[in-house]
Amino acid sequence: MAEKCIPVDKELCSTLSFGTYSFPAEIFYDDLDEYANNFVNWHKQREVEISQILEGEAEVQVLEKKISLRAGDVFLILPHALHMVKKGTGKIARYRTVIFDPVLLYGYKGSYFYEKYYRTFAAAQPFYHFADTGKSWEREAAAHLESLFAGFKEISEHRELCICTHLQRLWLSLCENLSDSSGKVDCSQQEQQRTAVLLNFLHEHYREKFTLDQLAASAHISKGECCRFFKKMVHMTPWEYLLEYRLSRSMELLDKKDLNISEVAEMTGFSTVSYFITEFKKKMGDTPLGYRKNRLK
Repeated sequence: MAEKCIPVDKELCSTLSFGTYSFPAEIFYDDLDEYANNFVNWHKQREVEISQILEGEAEVQVLEKKISLRAGDVFLILPHALHMVKKGTGKIARYRTVIFDPVLLYGYKGSYFYEKYYRTFAAAQPFYHFADTGKSWEREAAAHLESLFAGFKEISEHRELCICTHLQRLWLSLCENLSDSSGKVDCSQQEQQRTAVLLNFLHEHYREKFTLDQLAASAHISKGECCRFFKKMVHMTPWEYLLEYRLSRSMELLDKKDLNISEVAEMTGFSTVSYFITEFKKKMGDTPLGYRKNRLK
């Protein structure tokens, strides 16, 4: 079974298709065990994403803001916010997501609903989250979310209208109660773009040998600033992230039985086979060969 990942373009924008042109909305169910290295790779999308943790724990990072969420917790990520999701400390992490074009909320840009109920809310911050702590609005929002997911499974003449109704009721509840939430991300558009440039450089050149000078030059900053900025935004050094990324790509290749371990190590940028095996075992608790055998059972 191949490891899952979110397909992205050079700007790390998701190219995943969903819904239809006439009704751009769809639901997804995800298990982080199915993703390489147990994390959903860094990406952004042009749509709104609302997710709820179903089982276990997950860690969501939107640029430099990182938060741990447990079963029942909900997070909302607005368009063009660079983010990733990884497994928490528990054994499992499963969640469900609805992705939709916000045009379903406001009709068209410039409309009364766009200005009052979407643009202001979306411009305030790129990330919101809440949990059912007993407040009446949280229970109400959770009920609207449940109805929204159930609506996608219904087969009726008015299915799409029902979905939009549940979506708008949920959105109203969020607008009324999350305006001053803790999803504030203290970074500029320029910082978001710089982060995407650095991550994209690592994704494009992970098979190669390159220097910190080359990485920094891709974003037109100094080596010192590159390390400081990357650590602030990604919570890892560039080399820690590069190792994680190489390991995740190696897991994809290990599903191909025609490649031996030496070939996988070389194709994912590891300088020696022994180094690849050592780092893989540290991360996964098994050798690459053992991991492959377990996957093929």
